[in-house]
Amino acid sequence: MRKLIVLLVCLSFFSCKKKEANFGKFDLQSFKTDRGGCEGKREKLVEDLKTQKNNILGLTENQVVDNLGRYDFQILSRRNEKVFVYYLEKGPQCEMIQNPTQARSMILYFNAASLVKEVSFQYGSPVE
Repeated sequence: MRKLIVLLVCLSFFSCKKKEANFGKFDLQSFKTDRGGCEGKREKLVEDLKTQKNNILGLTENQVVDNLGRYDFQILSRRNEKVFVYYLEKGPQCEMIQNPTQARSMILYFNAASLVKEVSFQYGSPVE
């Protein structure tokens, strides 16, 4: 009986691994190097990025930063949940990142466990 319990504990431990980031042929390097969307590289990747939405869901903060690069803007929501903003096109944020903008953006909402729970594409930054 004891061996069975140890086996079950081991199986549950090894089955709880993090989701691997898999972006296929998506051009992560161009996305990373175009901070704020100011060079126009991200704008060309928007449609491909939208197809990656399901691959982004469930990633940790570290996996997001490792793959997509540092966020352009971060917000701490009222419930102490993080929100990462990645601008996808040139706009007023290129002069100063805090400038109000209506540029297209990708918003990543994290849950309390620091996993992406929602991916949203919109114009401008989220209102918190």
